[in-house]
Amino acid sequence: MKETDSSVTSFRKDEHILLCLENDVQYSGITNGFDDIEIEPSLLTQFSLEEIDLATTFLSKEVKYPIIVSGMTGGSKNGRVFNESVARICSEFKIGMGVGSQRAALEDPKLVNTYEVRHIAPNIPLIANLGIAQFIQGYNHVQAQKAITMIGADALAIHINPLQEFVQGEGDKDQTKALEKIVALKQEFEYPIIIKGVGTGLTKVDAKSLSQLEVYALDVAGAGGTNWSRIEFYRNEDVKYLSDKFLNWGISTKNSLMNVVDFSEGKETKIIASGGVWSGFDAVKALLLGADYVALALPILRSIGKGGIDECRKFLSTYILEMKAVMAMLNVKNLEELKKERHKILDNI
Repeated sequence: MKETDSSVTSFRKDEHILLCLENDVQYSGITNGFDDIEIEPSLLTQFSLEEIDLATTFLSKEVKYPIIVSGMTGGSKNGRVFNESVARICSEFKIGMGVGSQRAALEDPKLVNTYEVRHIAPNIPLIANLGIAQFIQGYNHVQAQKAITMIGADALAIHINPLQEFVQGEGDKDQTKALEKIVALKQEFEYPIIIKGVGTGLTKVDAKSLSQLEVYALDVAGAGGTNWSRIEFYRNEDVKYLSDKFLNWGISTKNSLMNVVDFSEGKETKIIASGGVWSGFDAVKALLLGADYVALALPILRSIGKGGIDECRKFLSTYILEMKAVMAMLNVKNLEELKKERHKILDNI
């Protein structure tokens, strides 16, 4: 790979960070869908907040909360700063963390240190990240293993993002053979694989096809959160006449989650709900609908950008407080009980 190519990739990473911090990069006219789900709060609570236990396991490691900070960045100096801050927060709260696409570091080894966070967070579940576009172009288990080894990761997320690639000026326009490439990788790769969308959601057909792969986890990444097509629209002057309807095209997180749940029954595949799950209230709703974990990125990035680790700590503490308060007023004290009672609670709608 030419050094100029890696420089372009690195510059794009910094542009993504700046746009997320300073621009409206959310979906408009479409929400995550969780407002459609009403749950009833009980005044006669049986548990105090201190009794609410949100602990679970993720990638065979104990975590204190079913929360993952999704891969956002890396591949640039600014990316390194944010990744290190995220790692400190995730280690403090004992939750999972992903890094952004490691393609930049595979193109240019000088950028490897922008992803390295194991020395900061030695015990958390850590997720490596590569795009399906690179596998379509020729990546295989060799590059996948390099991504894992690079950061001492526990799993590899493969993000599938055709709409973003189509809008991105330097994007990969051939997004075919995704399933074929994942099947091939599974045969030669020993680490857990997480299939991750990037905000347009999953149709029923997508959910059925991906659930049959029996990977470790599916991250639904529904519409309602960060809109990566809009981010690329801001970057690409050549597509300035794209319609707003096109840029806001997607399936809500709630509907994407329900599609995956429908086809994952009886399977060991874990389900991650992401896509605007930016409140503890919506997080509990996602868990009630069948998610095993929730993931979020933009609020973490923005809180760090606003006030560093201290501000991010305030955000996450509030998020968790909200989760615990909702659990207490549903009269369930842990995630196991929430799963057992989910149908009863949802029947009250």
